[in-house]
Amino acid sequence: MRVEQALQFAREQLAEAGVPDAEREAWVLLSALLNQSRAWVMAHPEFVLSPAFQRKLTRWLQRRARREPLAYITHRRWFYGLELEIRRGVLVPRPETELLVERFVQWATSIECPLRRGQGGVLVDAGVGSGAIAVASLVHLPHWQGIGTDISPRALRVAQLNRARFRLGERLLLTRMRWLSGLRPQSAHAVLSNPPYVLSDEWDALEPEIRLWEPRTALLVPAKDPLRPYRTLATQATQVLVAGGLLLLETSPRLAPEVQTLLESTGYRQVRAYHDLAGHLRFVEGVWHP
Repeated sequence: MRVEQALQFAREQLAEAGVPDAEREAWVLLSALLNQSRAWVMAHPEFVLSPAFQRKLTRWLQRRARREPLAYITHRRWFYGLELEIRRGVLVPRPETELLVERFVQWATSIECPLRRGQGGVLVDAGVGSGAIAVASLVHLPHWQGIGTDISPRALRVAQLNRARFRLGERLLLTRMRWLSGLRPQSAHAVLSNPPYVLSDEWDALEPEIRLWEPRTALLVPAKDPLRPYRTLATQATQVLVAGGLLLLETSPRLAPEVQTLLESTGYRQVRAYHDLAGHLRFVEGVWHP
């Protein structure tokens, strides 16, 4: 089977399974399979796949037809210009979360940040998952250090892969912890988090890639107390942040107004909400001044 035939086969199989954007995904799968760029795949339509590659492609297509996320199959996901390692058991990083990193990097390099220009601070990625937020932030802020916390050993193992992939070494400490519960007082200049924010009545409407495969505990908020993760983070961050430190949270359009009110009532100043690229309220931030 030549590359051009493999692409056509992949397109047909994915489209028949109802996978959205089968054309793009066929290219992604072939590129990952051959460990080559899309440009290389385009330039080598006559390249013949070995029988082993053909068998692997068939297995991958069968998995994708069951709506397993592409990132779980290829073990890769692009995020904020970085190709991250991804495995089952962690959330697949979303494009909207790139805006959280963008906002943090903007804050960290502006006069809003309490640090002097060029001085490094400490960020905490609470619920670190794959490490996407912490890793992308530290790659773009070479003077900063980071702490990633997660209760899931599996998530921490994936974060370790990305720490090694981008040679962050001692710049990123990864520790098993629920949110911020074990951190020293006034040890961080920023707390970033993408906690669960899917409400129970939204679950059935989620794409099968999310609903059937991604970890529910990282997605669903408690039905009787949807603000619990945010209340915990907001309260714990008052102890962990230095004066002028930033708490920046991702949330859902339905919860964002309540999260904003929560931060204000907890004592944060300059509380603001931001929209994602689709125009939905997605992020809430506040500055801590004891």
